[in-house]
Amino acid sequence: MIDASEVPPPPPRRSRWFILGYGAAQTGAFVCFIPLLTLLLPEKASMIGGADKAMLLSLAAMLGGATAAAANLTFGALSDRTRGRLGRRRPWILIGVAMAAASLTLLAFTRTPGQLILGVILFQVAVNAFYAPLTALVPDMVPDAQKGLVSAWAGAALPLANLFTVLVVSRLTGSTGAQFAVVALATGVLILPFAVRLREPPSGRPTSFRLSLTALRESRFRALFISRLLVETAVAINTLYLLFWAQGLRTGSTPAGWSALDVFGVLLLVSTLAATASGFAAGTLSDRWRRRRVFVVAGCVGMALAFALMVGWPAWTGLLTAQLLFGASHGVHAVTVAALTAESLPDRTHAGRDLGVMNMAVAAPQSLAPAGAAVLLALGLPLSAVFVSAGLAAIAGALVLASDQTVVEPPVWYRRIHAVIRKGGG
Repeated sequence: MIDASEVPPPPPRRSRWFILGYGAAQTGAFVCFIPLLTLLLPEKASMIGGADKAMLLSLAAMLGGATAAAANLTFGALSDRTRGRLGRRRPWILIGVAMAAASLTLLAFTRTPGQLILGVILFQVAVNAFYAPLTALVPDMVPDAQKGLVSAWAGAALPLANLFTVLVVSRLTGSTGAQFAVVALATGVLILPFAVRLREPPSGRPTSFRLSLTALRESRFRALFISRLLVETAVAINTLYLLFWAQGLRTGSTPAGWSALDVFGVLLLVSTLAATASGFAAGTLSDRWRRRRVFVVAGCVGMALAFALMVGWPAWTGLLTAQLLFGASHGVHAVTVAALTAESLPDRTHAGRDLGVMNMAVAAPQSLAPAGAAVLLALGLPLSAVFVSAGLAAIAGALVLASDQTVVEPPVWYRRIHAVIRKGGG
């Protein structure tokens, strides 16, 4: 039982500078790992693994994803318990950024499959050391009425990280050290100003350090967890294997003179612009209407349709159209599911731990997706079968959320009438 005196009061409205700073810090987090997952890790796997590049990529991503899930829960719980002059989230953000820079340096110099796998594992520990406490700042410091807007700025992080990958990292191809160095530098530049200036509210007595999954006992949280696990598996497949899909396009179907890397860059750019626009629209509308779930389900369905389009229209035009739809749908889903999750935490005093549980649904697919892909490829099935499975996962995620009655949000007119009745009766 939680003592009411230990429950923190609702947070005040946040300034535009806090919101912009938090968005920049989230962008720094994604800049840290998106270039690695989408470009640098596949490139390293190709250099080291040769003909077995897909299997090496799958193994490294699978073990890294398992590490990320455990690390996110651990550092979220540690930040719940931390007390001191620097606050409870900020120390871990600063430590994690330093660890991430060191692990990126290590990855830049890997030469064997074993070194690559070890580097990815250490990298995932470092990233989640700062990412878990960073995400916990939303339930800590942002009121419900602003969660959609803050999530929209945070949701822009993935598209902007994709853009950074295309316009900066991919242009440094041929200089591996420079690619990793620019990622580490951009991560620090984007995160550290916010972390240094952050002033957290008083957090009361230290909570117990428990790596508990008790949040999953709450039915609404559990439905969100299962849905997100399925959908993020689909997203991970697109992240990890889009470059390989672009490499497999029919000769002559791409614009003349374009390499697979050029095609990949344009696809990420299109997806980025679509996700940024749709994410901001969905975030602000979900704040205004106070209805998150309909946006989350719509995003799931849109991503499933995008995968169907990729497989059914395996040419440059089809792939471009599919990634435009995927980006728009992913933007809607990512922003609104983040806001819905922040509102659905069972216990705000353990926000870091419970968000760590939810983030397992984001991190675990980094293992599940390549593991499933590895099985399908080992059975001799084409890469298209992997993308078909991604579409099925996205649809399943939509069905789980749509069918769970605990996540049903009453219409606005019902809530207003109910509020008037309660006020009159009081």
